[in-house]
Amino acid sequence: MQGMIGTMSVSMMIGLIGGLILGDVYRGDLYVSTMWGMLAGGLSGFLLGVPLSILSIVEGLLSGVMGGMMGAMLGEMVPSEKVESLLFVFVMLYTVCMLLVAKLIDFNHIETKWSSFFHHPATPVVLLLAVFFWFQSLPFPSPTLYAGDRATEINLTAVDFSYKPSQITVRKNTEIKIVFQNDGNVEHDIEIVSQGKIVTISESSSEHRHGAMAERVVHLHAKPGESVETVWKALEEGTYEFYCTIPGHKENGMIGRLQVTG
Repeated sequence: MQGMIGTMSVSMMIGLIGGLILGDVYRGDLYVSTMWGMLAGGLSGFLLGVPLSILSIVEGLLSGVMGGMMGAMLGEMVPSEKVESLLFVFVMLYTVCMLLVAKLIDFNHIETKWSSFFHHPATPVVLLLAVFFWFQSLPFPSPTLYAGDRATEINLTAVDFSYKPSQITVRKNTEIKIVFQNDGNVEHDIEIVSQGKIVTISESSSEHRHGAMAERVVHLHAKPGESVETVWKALEEGTYEFYCTIPGHKENGMIGRLQVTG
């Protein structure tokens, strides 16, 4: 029974972690992230249950699949900038689960060369601190600051249904060249409502600029497989939201943020 509980908890956490990462990587394609998350969690549950019993295999498999599904949904719903903190929580919970499973093994008097190590009262603290510093050292991507006094280039890619990157940081009064590439299967655009605080200097196409609104709204449109360019300048500091105006795309999470610094 205790082995089955350990298999369920560990496979569930592996599914959650894997699903969360895959949900963020395949943001906009919940089907793909869910299938891969279920596979990662289910496979881990199966492998963990093999040395124990048929019941452990079944419970571990189902728990891993469920964890992968939930993780993929979280990765899709949680904003990209908050995925790292949620992932940290899951990794720490996974470490705690592993420690508890090790305690269960010791409780069953199954002697291994690691028994005394896991039984030592300082082990949980040491392992949690080690995992914490290891996690903090990982090179997670962060919003890039495009500084300088001359035009800088940002490659912004649209997929179904998200932007990569979804967080952009630029300097005030700096001309920024935006290369907008649509890698999705349908048309996408990007619009920033800034009340004139962000202006368009030049662009490669004036198609689909919403007519008279163009002076107050920065807007760029691209068909599937198309790449368009524009040069923007931010006149005031602040945080501005950009999104896709195609019906239903913003509601499906096609949103990003532009941070303007001094």
